[in-house]
Amino acid sequence: MTTRRSFLGFLSLPLAASLTLPKLGSPHPAEGRPLMPADLIGLDDEAYWRALRTQFTIPPDEAFFNTATLGSSPRAVQEKVIASIQHVNRDIAEWDYKADHENYFTGYYPEIPSRDKVATTLNCAGRDVALTMNATFGMNFVANGLDLKPGDEVVVTDQAHAGGRMGYDLRAKRDGIVVKVITVPNPPESPDQLIQLYLDATTPRTRVWAIPHISSSRAIRYPVAQLSALARDRDIWSVVDGAQSLGHIAIDVQALGCDAFFASPHKWMLGPKGTGLLYVRPERQKELWSTLASGAWDNQEDPMFRLMQYGTGNLSLLLGLGVAVDFHNQIGSTRIEERDFALANRLRAGLASVPGTTIISPTHPELTCATTVYGLKNKTGGEIQDYLWERGKVRVRSMGDPVGVRHACHIYNSPDEVDKALALLKEMTG
Repeated sequence: MTTRRSFLGFLSLPLAASLTLPKLGSPHPAEGRPLMPADLIGLDDEAYWRALRTQFTIPPDEAFFNTATLGSSPRAVQEKVIASIQHVNRDIAEWDYKADHENYFTGYYPEIPSRDKVATTLNCAGRDVALTMNATFGMNFVANGLDLKPGDEVVVTDQAHAGGRMGYDLRAKRDGIVVKVITVPNPPESPDQLIQLYLDATTPRTRVWAIPHISSSRAIRYPVAQLSALARDRDIWSVVDGAQSLGHIAIDVQALGCDAFFASPHKWMLGPKGTGLLYVRPERQKELWSTLASGAWDNQEDPMFRLMQYGTGNLSLLLGLGVAVDFHNQIGSTRIEERDFALANRLRAGLASVPGTTIISPTHPELTCATTVYGLKNKTGGEIQDYLWERGKVRVRSMGDPVGVRHACHIYNSPDEVDKALALLKEMTG
């Protein structure tokens, strides 16, 4: 059984002992013991999270609150990618193209083990997932793959990220489909209000509901399960942008019931930059045309492999993604979500005592997440962003004016960092 004494001993171990990593140049993932003992200490014990923080290379005096843009990959992920790149370039002549030899690149193989591993974060079968470069690829594979006719309608929100919408705008210009944009209040009052906005925009010509799981610009968590059920009743595709939810909140695509879900693991999942995924419900997969065509573009035995025909790709990134998934799963999706939300709730509670603060993201408990968007009276978003960094090395992201900043809390953050940010905001407004 793990004791506080044994855990404190863990804290004193060097990185190589605390987390098993592959040897430099090894092409194969390390088979190490879990990141930390599962029965360590209760969720509220900061010792666990302080130890976890040592697995990241962010300098200890910097507080990084911009995971909603880009996550910091753990050391194990970084080392896996680097080791694989070195291995491929050093041992390139050894590849003999025979079936029993490892592959040195992606884009021509179904990558079943990698798809199976990624699927563990979604609660689906690996064959229902395509590995892509990022969320934008996934959205475009759906937008371009659907057999939409002139006059067919797609419903999007005015807060959709460009990577979750522009494929439909392209189809509107090229093929004459109609993109209907619904205006979302800042913040919305309830999940029912968001649902009604989609219903009000729907007509007999509606073919797609494009739904942000968590919106990038306003941090609104949408009622995806309810919307997906309503869409299915109307034979409308429910297409979910999961760029801000994968690795942030626990994902179960079976429970969500959506037709498609795309995401970028380089954010909250902390995977390598340049990795992505697309899930499509099995009953819908053959309704999509391939967007990129190579040797297996019409493979009806593995319909999602049809959506991986991008030519030569970087296997090292895919191997790093596998390590990121292992890292995530060792901690646990629910535990991560609870930690992130606890930090965000601390931030939101503290903002109430900062003079002139307006919280723009939702406060309704069913609509909140670990990201908070807020502004300060008579301060621009850029001014807030720069003040926090220059005065205290606290990194948030400006969302422009008159909005303010986006402040995303993740597992490498701490209550002390949240309190430091709040103190700086009070100093700025004092």
